[in-house]
Amino acid sequence: MVKGGNLFNALRIITIIGLCNFNFMQIAQAQQTGYWGDQGDGTYRNPIIAADFSDPDPLRVGNDYYMVSSTFESSPGVTVLHSKDLVNWKIIGGVFDDLTKVNAAFSAKQMNRYGQGVYAPSIRYHNGLFYVYVNLHSDGMYYATATRPDGKWTYQPLKDKNNKNLIMEGWTDPCPVWDDKNGKAYLVSSNPGKVWYGYMFQMTTDGSQLLDADVEHMKQRNIVFQYPKGGTVYSANFSTEGNKIYQHNGYYYIVHIEFLDGGNGMGTYIYRSKNIYGTNEDGTAGVPGKIGKYEMRRIDPYFKNYQQSLPGQGGFVDTPDGRWFWIAQYNRYGSDGRTPCLLPVKWIDNWPIIGDSISDGFGKMNWQMKKPIASTTIILPHGSDNFTSSKLDPHWAWNHQPIDNKWSLTERKGFLRLHATKTADGSENFFKAANTIEQRYMSSEKVIITVKLDIKNMTSGQKAGLAHYNGGKTYALCGVSNENKTKHLYYDQNGKTKTGTTIPSNVTTIYIQSVSGFEKRDYSVQYTTEKQHYTYSFDGKNFKPFGDNYQMSTAGFRGDRVGICTFNNNNDNGYIDIDRFDYKIVNKK
Repeated sequence: MVKGGNLFNALRIITIIGLCNFNFMQIAQAQQTGYWGDQGDGTYRNPIIAADFSDPDPLRVGNDYYMVSSTFESSPGVTVLHSKDLVNWKIIGGVFDDLTKVNAAFSAKQMNRYGQGVYAPSIRYHNGLFYVYVNLHSDGMYYATATRPDGKWTYQPLKDKNNKNLIMEGWTDPCPVWDDKNGKAYLVSSNPGKVWYGYMFQMTTDGSQLLDADVEHMKQRNIVFQYPKGGTVYSANFSTEGNKIYQHNGYYYIVHIEFLDGGNGMGTYIYRSKNIYGTNEDGTAGVPGKIGKYEMRRIDPYFKNYQQSLPGQGGFVDTPDGRWFWIAQYNRYGSDGRTPCLLPVKWIDNWPIIGDSISDGFGKMNWQMKKPIASTTIILPHGSDNFTSSKLDPHWAWNHQPIDNKWSLTERKGFLRLHATKTADGSENFFKAANTIEQRYMSSEKVIITVKLDIKNMTSGQKAGLAHYNGGKTYALCGVSNENKTKHLYYDQNGKTKTGTTIPSNVTTIYIQSVSGFEKRDYSVQYTTEKQHYTYSFDGKNFKPFGDNYQMSTAGFRGDRVGICTFNNNNDNGYIDIDRFDYKIVNKK
């Protein structure tokens, strides 16, 4: 049996005004709107989270569901979520607590992992341990273990057959399986490049070492890797990624997606055989280095230009009562990036069919459905914070690895203090500003995010504010600049700055507010047009606009995020105290 799931955490910082009234028979024809997730009436709408939780991989352990997601340059690396109903998810932690142990490029002194870093993890449970496998761009193959998914993870590089660390460039999308027939362990992964194939490796039963891998051989690029130094090719189809492997009802299943033509064509594929290395024409089992054949089917009809008919690059998960579901990303590349969706799975002749209204072997996309498991509480992965705890809530992350002695929840009780430092390269570029604390943006009918800042301890040269940004390409920052001991409103959009009203010397508190809204989205086109603007207030009641409209978008494989930052290129002096962060989602009929 395959166990699948998701991960969770959030504060209830959501105001939902009005619920959707949809005829259930019309649901399959609906398109995404600003409504998403739990609708409060026993149904849910896809996506289950309207935010950039890309490459989702689910896991069930008992009645609990867990999920991991890509984080790229953010820290902690690999988000871990938990759910009881597959719809409401809460962030409970992260796997890589210190990414500088992997590479100094993640540090606040470099901040050089935009669009790279940590992506496409898999989570599994075996012999009382949770396992996460992930390849870190140019930093090699890693695995992590924990007895509790919300606790501390131990992580280290995988070893090759010669007990050397598998530190090499380019490998991605790994997934393990422990064979319930013979107890052996295997790993599937792929190598993007000019020869972009999928490979299967033999693994030690403790999951720490690949038995047919040689790091020196695998450091080579754009070749077909050879057994027993580079595993066994299971898919000689170009752009194989999103590899997942399962056992079910006597079969082995390998799932992957091809986002480029050149192999089978764009789409999600599933391979199966009663032998893990395929079956030869004479009925004997394939072996490492000499693979047999798999039966193969598409999960979705052919798509082009990344316009999927069904979500892809995800994983299967079952329920204790034997129902199956598919959680995968839907790529539209708007402000919400790659969002996770939940669809039912029906097994027909031992093939999984994803979606509803099955015709010609394919299911169709579902936008609104009955929740798989009844629940009464709406939970979001992100939310508000008044910083009264001495420990940072797991729904927060950092843009790259933070400098730990430059932020505090205890220096002033009830406040998050951010100390200013010089940017990584000495420029005014927001993407080089250290210790930016962040959350993923949740795309909705209307989103109002308000931060209350105490600015009295800002020093000359210091800037601070609220920012929207993606994975290293575009941003919009609104806040305060202190120049020559005079504070001004400050706005910066992609390096184009504006200086606004002088802030009176007796004003020590400012409210910066972001207002954005879901514009009508036509799913016959690829991109969304969600825009955002800022307002400010000195009393928290009367807000005035400042700055320009900002087009939120995806870049560096990341959707929009919202963060609070401060930096000072004159010196490392000055700080801000964050009193409150209010994250309000308003859905209207």
